[in-house]
Amino acid sequence: MWLAAAILSFLLVLTTATPCEEARMRCAYRSGCGAALNNYMMLCNDVLAQPSSVCPKECEHALIALTSTEEGKELMNCQCEDEYCVDAKQKIYVCRAQVLKGAADATASCRLSQLICLADAQCATALDYYNQNCRSVYRGRKCSKKCLNSIEILRKQEKAAALTACRCDGNEDYDCPRMQSNLARLCFHKHLKNHTKSHERDYEERHRKTQHQEVSSSNHSIISLTLIALCLLLSSYT
Repeated sequence: MWLAAAILSFLLVLTTATPCEEARMRCAYRSGCGAALNNYMMLCNDVLAQPSSVCPKECEHALIALTSTEEGKELMNCQCEDEYCVDAKQKIYVCRAQVLKGAADATASCRLSQLICLADAQCATALDYYNQNCRSVYRGRKCSKKCLNSIEILRKQEKAAALTACRCDGNEDYDCPRMQSNLARLCFHKHLKNHTKSHERDYEERHRKTQHQEVSSSNHSIISLTLIALCLLLSSYT
């Protein structure tokens, strides 16, 4: 399974390492890895901007999603070639334990499951079709044949496996409990036992707090750090 492979790759010592710029370009030009790289640059910007003792959940998720791609794993193990690497290594190392633990349980968060899917080109396309064709489900109206077909296509994607069992934690960019409840009721004629009004209120409160958090803007030096920092995270794992 790909998650197990991702974790094992953290522990492998590579006899030859690809230069980071080459690895970055390979990732950037692949639609799935490129999307994961962009998410990493945005969501881990605060970690790389200054030393911290805490790895934000969004940065952890971005790193796990990136290492779910072959190009991303290569980028993690690339050979750094300039002085920014040492500084970036010290800062991103704080995420090590969380990344290892989180990769082993992708279903713990629907946001993480979504990022993993978006890091794969085919899964991202299937997820886009699902979002387009299942809007009526989100509104609580009906589950059309197009929506059911989109769900079946999405379920066939390997990187979408975690989406079917993920748990809402308030970090999603949509009303996750509502969507899960509507899907169960309208598309599969089931009712989620744990979907209560109290759960909805808790989710909405967490979601509002998340919405108020702003991602810090990146300057040129910070962007440089983000492009090379990935090679460092796993260099300490080996």
